Amino acid sequence: MGMKLHRNRRVFRARRLVPRIIASVLGAAAIVALGFFGAKYFSEHPMQSAPSESTDSVQSDTSTPVGDPTTSTTNDPVQVTPSLDTVRAFYLPFSVLKNASTLNTTLAAAADAGFNSVVFELKDSGGNLLFRSETARAVQVGSFTGDALTMNEVKTLFSAIREAGLLPIPRLYAFMDNAAAKALPDARISHQSDGTWVWYDANPAKGGKAWLNPYADEAHTYIIELAKELRDAGAAAIMLDGVQFPSQTSSASFGNSANTSMQRDEILTAFVNKATALLGADCPVLLSCTADSALGSNTLVYGNNPLTFAPSIAAPLLLTGDMKATVTVGNETLQNTPDTLGATVQAMVNQMSLRIKVMSADKQPKLAPWLQAYDYTAAQIKAAIDGCIAGGADSFILYNPNGQYDFAALS
Repeated sequence: MGMKLHRNRRVFRARRLVPRIIASVLGAAAIVALGFFGAKYFSEHPMQSAPSESTDSVQSDTSTPVGDPTTSTTNDPVQVTPSLDTVRAFYLPFSVLKNASTLNTTLAAAADAGFNSVVFELKDSGGNLLFRSETARAVQVGSFTGDALTMNEVKTLFSAIREAGLLPIPRLYAFMDNAAAKALPDARISHQSDGTWVWYDANPAKGGKAWLNPYADEAHTYIIELAKELRDAGAAAIMLDGVQFPSQTSSASFGNSANTSMQRDEILTAFVNKATALLGADCPVLLSCTADSALGSNTLVYGNNPLTFAPSIAAPLLLTGDMKATVTVGNETLQNTPDTLGATVQAMVNQMSLRIKVMSADKQPKLAPWLQAYDYTAAQIKAAIDGCIAGGADSFILYNPNGQYDFAALS
């Protein structure tokens, strides 16, 4: 703090002047000596600056971790937030999230192996909410599972994941929603015979499901409100799945709003763009889709290749074990066996990468395919990862429905 300057300061008497001159000379000599030896020390012991975060790193809305901000001090160690510039993620089922000891062990092993994020379900394909959202529409729907996390538990979970050095990415199914479609009349696909009737994609007695209406603004709002709530709780990104139409729409009515004049791919792109804008740059949107649609075939439910929907990150589902023994990629037919896994994945990812490159620069998503991590050995999974990278995607998401991974072998 600087000294104050005072006007009309008294003149010191002569007898006090000599001691002050001597003190000043000694003080100056001390400063010179300190400067010389200090410079010598720092030249021999250079200071190391604290690691800085990339400008592209993904953060929550606030710079303070979830919890009581008053507990932090200026002496706390600097923590580097992992970046989603390159996604090295894995999937965990809800059962693992609920088991604190298993979760902590898994997170630590994953972080040690070089993974930087974890994907998990918080709204499933049936419309069940695995967290107790406090948004008005979610309360109206009331599709909370019996063991759904409270919002405080969600914040604690996200905080624990971040403290382990990973980023939390909850997955929300969008329009595949058998619960909300029954509770939100303005958000559902209705029946052509009567607008008050719920439409089902098949006979409900035989497993038919109701759907939210991709053309309905009310449906968009319901999903995006859930996503924003999770972002505010500490989610680093949001994965949207089920951003599609039903495979058959016989007797379905999508209403008469202005949105219905749009093509399927146009309204789905508008939904993704709306979610991206409302979530903000610090919480990117990942879009999960089928592998064949990302390769340009079987796109009916999307209206076009979903890679064109302009998400921040596209996550096509490359579950090679569920594919045929031979797969066609472009003009090439490949053998799809565990021994050829790397080559198969490389060819598919390369084809997707080529499709992305022809898009305008502002529409190109980062590619982070789901890779099957069950029914394969660690060596075969590593071959798939190597193939993914060689195909042009440095990012990936490992998928094992039971959440068990040999991280030591995969590091």
